[in-house]
Amino acid sequence: MPTAFITGCASGFGHLLAARLLELGWRVVATDPSTEGWPAALGAPHTALQIHAVDVRDEASIAAAAAAAGEVDLLVNNGGYALFATQEEVDPEAVRDLFDVNVLGVIRVTQALLPALRRTRGVVVQLSSVAGRTAFPESGLYAATKHAVEALSEALFQEVCTFGIRVRLVEPGSFETQFLATAAAVSPDPGPDSPYAHLRRIWAARKDEVLEPPQDPARVVDAIVASLADPLPFQRVVVGPDSERILSLREALGPDAWARLGAVRNGLTGVEAGPGDVLDPEAVLRLQPGDPRLEPTLQALRWGHLAHWSDSALGRRALAHLSPGPVGGDAGTAD
Repeated sequence: MPTAFITGCASGFGHLLAARLLELGWRVVATDPSTEGWPAALGAPHTALQIHAVDVRDEASIAAAAAAAGEVDLLVNNGGYALFATQEEVDPEAVRDLFDVNVLGVIRVTQALLPALRRTRGVVVQLSSVAGRTAFPESGLYAATKHAVEALSEALFQEVCTFGIRVRLVEPGSFETQFLATAAAVSPDPGPDSPYAHLRRIWAARKDEVLEPPQDPARVVDAIVASLADPLPFQRVVVGPDSERILSLREALGPDAWARLGAVRNGLTGVEAGPGDVLDPEAVLRLQPGDPRLEPTLQALRWGHLAHWSDSALGRRALAHLSPGPVGGDAGTAD
């Protein structure tokens, strides 16, 4: 019977994954800072289930759970949370706490479980996010922790691959968990006097255009379980059409053009386009359909990042001008 060690099991992906693995015949070591209430939902007491109160900031609680777990075939670093704020308005101590859980917590748990994983030639699953490779306004702090998880995961794979350990890096989009409620509880309220108050409406609108309404978290569990059967030693697991749209466009444009597009989508004007940039509606109308300089803009349209153009007459003309281009009728179907 294989054994999984999972952090953050009180709710969300961790809870659902623990339940699924139990159904599939795994032995599960389910952990969370508090064990109040949630173990019963996993069928506790259960002969294949261990429950441990583990705070990923506390090495002693991690070590005790790791010792009790014994041999482990799968580690899932799922525990973490988000904090949304501008970098000017956030409390640095709150950022310290965020990194302590989301980054140092991953390191502490991984250190404790690697000896067992070497023996079993096991799998490490790291819960990253679409924010692991991108960022929106006010998401930079959370995204920085997930960028760190991405770097840690790639380096970890290179360090442990010759021991037969496989690594999975999971990048979900928007899913129906306690994520947003928890983030709202810990994020500062900047108030109406914030220098960014007039920008927040457009920031929210641009995020809503590319993120899906919260999706069924069972999709993430399905993707994780499927990845365990894949022999590939390292695999990014992108889950959700929003994550696919965002990450596909970032890869197509490259990081610099992607960053400039983000600024323009969030209100920056009067900037001349650079090589490979998505053009503004006026520049689109100056080019003939099929011009190769339109390709980045067509990519942005294909992946659903130009929906706001339909709010203006000029934007609607540019969208109509693009439609006969190289992607044909598919160009307008990304949304």
